[in-house]
Amino acid sequence: MSPEQRKADLAALPPDPHRLPVKGSWFGPDAERHLLDRPKFCPMCAVDLNQSGGISTEYWAADLRVFMTWCGGCGWFGEIVRFDMVTITEEEH
Repeated sequence: MSPEQRKADLAALPPDPHRLPVKGSWFGPDAERHLLDRPKFCPMCAVDLNQSGGISTEYWAADLRVFMTWCGGCGWFGEIVRFDMVTITEEEH
């Protein structure tokens, strides 16, 4: 990641009540990515997860980043997986 991209990413961080780790700490870049990439809205009811009291916990399975998410609005609970690229096929009509 270039220094310019890193500065742009840091500028895009939303206000968060939790403090980020000290700059240069081993977990700092992961904490920043989590704040940028975590789900913002419920995939079931589209309510803002921060406003509804929802939670999203990130864990890793091999090279997948998985966000275990609960919505405080509708009670939906499930996993949201981030992909860099997806290739799908469509059945012929």
